[in-house]
Amino acid sequence: TGSSDMAIGTRGETFVLGRDFNAALKTWETGTAATINERQRLAAKTAIRFLAGDLRGAQADAEKAREQLETRLREQPQDVRSLRALSWVYLALNRKTDAINIARRAVELLPVEKDAVLGSGNLAGLAEIQARTGATSDAVENLRRLLTIPAGETVSIPRLKIDPIWDPIRNDPGFQTLLTMKEHVGQ
Repeated sequence: TGSSDMAIGTRGETFVLGRDFNAALKTWETGTAATINERQRLAAKTAIRFLAGDLRGAQADAEKAREQLETRLREQPQDVRSLRALSWVYLALNRKTDAINIARRAVELLPVEKDAVLGSGNLAGLAEIQARTGATSDAVENLRRLLTIPAGETVSIPRLKIDPIWDPIRNDPGFQTLLTMKEHVGQ
């Protein structure tokens, strides 16, 4: 559950893992999700469209979400949910350095050492953004770290194999090595 899951939501993520991006978008267009929080809804649609390869649609949603998320973070600078969402918004707007920096900020605010669950999600979120911006070796190193601690809810080898988040680095030799590691599942 990295930044994409926090942005997309559990229900939407289920469809994204199955690569049914239209169904994932629909979870944010109807029902309760459509009315809960406009900022969250726009950020979710941004991430889903980005993962689906609909960059034009992602950018349109991202521009609307950006202002709302930046305002939220000026008011509450330690809102990790908004930081994670903003990293995807910046990514969709092709602001790669900003996307990485905001994802790092979430890790700095709440690292794995402080909170095993949310901290590992923050580190996974950083790895996602790194994978999507071409910082492959950094993404692989962060994933390696997560696989050596009990972080199965956040990152697991089976999930790495199917999650479209990792498509840009899927053929990288370092990523392929991760898929053969023995994962730490906790004691």
